[in-house]
Amino acid sequence: MSSKIKIIIKTEDKNINIPSIGFGLALTFVRFGLWTSKFVKDMDEDSQKYLRENKDVIIKMVKEIFSELKKMDPFTLVEIRSDKTNVLIEIR
Repeated sequence: MSSKIKIIIKTEDKNINIPSIGFGLALTFVRFGLWTSKFVKDMDEDSQKYLRENKDVIIKMVKEIFSELKKMDPFTLVEIRSDKTNVLIEIR
């Protein structure tokens, strides 16, 4: 059973371990991001309108994704490697 998202960034100079966050807190960040998107001056009007009109659908989809992830065993969702950097996004 999974319940958290963990992001790890490793470079030649340093390793950055961002603390794990629960799905509930991640959903709060999504809601906050949707709310603050209306204050972004560089975002075009069509994108702002889309986010404003589909906020509830986006939140519902994120909840459904987290619900499915909770049923799974921990796994690496994304692994990106380059010559100098390794980024991991894990579901724990």
